[in-house]
Amino acid sequence: MLAIVIPYYKFHFFEELLQSIANQTDKRFRVYIGDDKSKVDPTLLLEKFSGAFSFEYKRFTDNLGGISLVKQWNRCLEMIQDEEWVLLLGDDDTLSDNVVEQFYNNLEEIKSTACSSVCYL
Repeated sequence: MLAIVIPYYKFHFFEELLQSIANQTDKRFRVYIGDDKSKVDPTLLLEKFSGAFSFEYKRFTDNLGGISLVKQWNRCLEMIQDEEWVLLLGDDDTLSDNVVEQFYNNLEEIKSTACSSVCYL
């Protein structure tokens, strides 16, 4: 299955990203949101998307992204469970409605050229 990982800090475009995830034509994914001790708590917004897609939210106690974005990304990536494929998004990104569908439509081709363990798209 596909993991969609979102290192969260900025609220401004976050709803658009979540809406683009909710609009996916293929729901074979799980979303992991790692809150980098943002100044804006997104839990009320996340409640709006409860049931639209499967997600796990974790608020970290320290702001690591201000020191090292890569370290923030890595601790968010540590949230994934048993997914083989990972899509790492910014909190201001958006997806076309068929990104996940196209991923699965092309999975055999992706597998033939990709790595043998957890792979990042």
